[in-house]
Amino acid sequence: MSGRILAILAVVLYNTWLAWPLNGSPDALLGYVSELAAADQPFHDFFRAADIAAAAVFAAIALLGRRGWAGWIGARWSQRLCLALLGVAVGTALDAIFNLPCAESRDQACAAVPSMGRRLHEAASVFTSTAQVAMIVIVALALAACRGWNRRVRQVVWLAAVVTVLLLISVAAPYVLPGAQGPVQIVQILLCSLWIAHLAWRLPREQHD
Repeated sequence: MSGRILAILAVVLYNTWLAWPLNGSPDALLGYVSELAAADQPFHDFFRAADIAAAAVFAAIALLGRRGWAGWIGARWSQRLCLALLGVAVGTALDAIFNLPCAESRDQACAAVPSMGRRLHEAASVFTSTAQVAMIVIVALALAACRGWNRRVRQVVWLAAVVTVLLLISVAAPYVLPGAQGPVQIVQILLCSLWIAHLAWRLPREQHD
């Protein structure tokens, strides 16, 4: 499959929060985006299926990139980037498999009930977030090793820093500014999906077409 098609699929499938009206409530995007796939939401299967499909696309990009990025960042860094993106793919799939029992930001009673599924979902989310930052940092280090700390490298480093800050804000928001975690996470998701699309776009066309 063309890297261009994979790039488009990565953005579309990872941003199904745009379909939030399916879940009805105007407050659907104030909590974490994963609440759209919570078990008590009317169209949770749609959002879970989209995340699993996105994970499959991420995995395909990673496996193609293991060799396909060698001309861009070198073979050794390509392997590391492949592993990081595979981590994002696995974490995204586990996020969907171990979905939240309820939309916690709108159901305090449910949120107060201990749940192993919730703990597994949180662990998968932390794993995914770590892998997302890693896939950006790896490219920054690879480009720096090849070309020095030029403007392009600094831009990638800034992207890694912005994504990291957004992730930390989204973690703290429910305790500091409830309702802000959703909008912050949406920006982070959009940036990461565009970065993954960029990685797909960097695949050599002759490798697929």
